[in-house]
Amino acid sequence: MTSKKHSILFLLVVVLSCSNTFAQCERLTNKRIYQLLGAAEYDNARVSEITTSENTSKEEYQIDLFKGVVYKLVFDVSKMPEGVVINLHDIGNKRGVGKYELVFSSETAEKTKDDTYEITLEFPQKKLMVSYEIVNDTKPGCVAFVLGYYFKNRIR
Repeated sequence: MTSKKHSILFLLVVVLSCSNTFAQCERLTNKRIYQLLGAAEYDNARVSEITTSENTSKEEYQIDLFKGVVYKLVFDVSKMPEGVVINLHDIGNKRGVGKYELVFSSETAEKTKDDTYEITLEFPQKKLMVSYEIVNDTKPGCVAFVLGYYFKNRIR
């Protein structure tokens, strides 16, 4: 009977420790969003979970933008594992697949002291493509993305 209790306790510990490794992605609080954006107005946020895979993988999503607006994009990479590259492409109006203009890459950019990448885009095209290139056998983690904006006449 005692061995069954120990087995159940052991399984419970294993399950709880595994759930902590995969439960790294938490929803951004309003306080954290405004810390990341500073004076910019909040538009959108997204938290992406990075999962372990045997093969190199890629996660992508698009951001729709408005003309005449200056955008501030912030990637919080404090929980991002090694082996993940963030790329940001300007899709534009009439560009086809493979003709996207690379606007930002975390391979060549420097992080701030707060483990973030901050990008300011003055009057980009209508859409941006965010992609996370994940090298095989990368540890699990998260990337948080926050989009803010300034109106042309209210840039601080």
